[in-house]
Amino acid sequence: MAGELNLEVIEGPDAGKQIMIDRPIVIGRNAQSDLVLGDGEVSGQHARITPSPDGTATIEDLESTNGTFINHNELMGPAHLEPGDELLVGVTVIQLRTLEDFRARGSGVIQLPPGLAMAERAPTYVNPEVARVEQAAAAPAGPAGHPTVDKFLDVRVRRRAQLAPLAFLVLICIALIIYFSIK
Repeated sequence: MAGELNLEVIEGPDAGKQIMIDRPIVIGRNAQSDLVLGDGEVSGQHARITPSPDGTATIEDLESTNGTFINHNELMGPAHLEPGDELLVGVTVIQLRTLEDFRARGSGVIQLPPGLAMAERAPTYVNPEVARVEQAAAAPAGPAGHPTVDKFLDVRVRRRAQLAPLAFLVLICIALIIYFSIK
């Protein structure tokens, strides 16, 4: 049938996922949704898209936490969608396309530039103090299975704690100078 609509995730954790809109479709994070997204910013049942006989569709936000956006505009009530429109739910971008457009142009997935698509790795610290704190955080818990306080201390907190007595001493000296200069 000409004019059949298709949703394609073009950006986000589920890029490449597609679904035909031949009935009302619920987009969300929970398993009961028709288009299940693995985006933590998407609500359980985020939005509903209903096809229209004229080859368009209607979208409504299902009281999602972070809202739904159409072509960069926040959705404030049910709205009309046309092929080519882009939806933003969470950090996921979804495009409404006709089947003919999809067959002619293929996938609309936007590829990440190589500089942004790199594997995660733990930082290699130059400062040995930071490395020591990191190792302490990975160490087993203290007595009776309780974590030791040291492993939660940040290096910056430790440095400030070392400077606190010095700052207190300086304040006492200033107070004494003022006291004796007034007398």
